Amino acid sequence: MNNEDQDIESALRRLRPRSPGPAVVSAIGRALDAPVAAASPAARGVILRWSAVLSAAAAGLLGFLFFTRAPVTAAPEYQLVRAEQPPAAVDVFAPVRLADGSFARPVRVRWSNETQWEDRRTNTRLINYSPSEQFGLIPMETY
Repeated sequence: MNNEDQDIESALRRLRPRSPGPAVVSAIGRALDAPVAAASPAARGVILRWSAVLSAAAAGLLGFLFFTRAPVTAAPEYQLVRAEQPPAAVDVFAPVRLADGSFARPVRVRWSNETQWEDRRTNTRLINYSPSEQFGLIPMETY
């Protein structure tokens, strides 16, 4: 610590708070002497009756919501009925010249997969159809 820090600390130690003025003391005294307004017994009875009515209404509403729900049915039990994958369609295009001077033949292959699931209890079907396509270049050798 240097001298400046010691000077500031000694100045802070010498500080003493002032006593409150007479106006502050009298205002605090008046606030403490003021009578406390208590709720009358009739007002308490009204509050109790209203809270009892509202509590009963909330309990009735919750009971209605919880006990009138539709029964939960079992989860569907799907079984595989059919799976199909027809032959792929292959499209072969004219050869193209690549940047390095070689040739390649573009080829596109399309196919689809289809599965059919059925739940015999509920007589529902689920059909999953997924078409696919892939494109590629087949290098050609020219002599």
